[in-house]
Amino acid sequence: MQLQLTYDPGEDRLLLSLMLAERSASFWLTRRMTPLLWQVLWQRAGASLDGGVSGSAREWLLSLKQDEARQTQALTRAPRMATGLPPILVSTLKYGPDESGGHALELIDAQGRGEALKLDDPSLYALIRLLDETAEATGWALDLWRPKAPEAGALPAPSAFH
Repeated sequence: MQLQLTYDPGEDRLLLSLMLAERSASFWLTRRMTPLLWQVLWQRAGASLDGGVSGSAREWLLSLKQDEARQTQALTRAPRMATGLPPILVSTLKYGPDESGGHALELIDAQGRGEALKLDDPSLYALIRLLDETAEATGWALDLWRPKAPEAGALPAPSAFH
């Protein structure tokens, strides 16, 4: 799967384009929908962690996974993908685990049309990265949550004592 996310100032929307094995699709993400997608992506990222991990350790692990993804994924600037169909204006997100332990994400418009995506962890983190980098270019001043990276030399404790 190829992902492309661009900001269209004329539409004041983000355009998410996907090239799948047998088809392509594109989706408009509004200013209102972008933080919702952001929350869903991080929720799915957290779901792949062990349930017994504490809050601070969870943030630390998510930060490490995101850093790891940044080092292993190559992002390139390319001309806008031509998908052939007009973009779908996303009004609903459906998400959860898929049958193989990955992440299911559905992007749906007001008429119920859309696309169901299956993302593995690297694809999920790639989409998080694209959204993070592209949202900054919008000027929307979104307050998007990010996991806190640990201080240098500090590791999260499973519990605190005093």
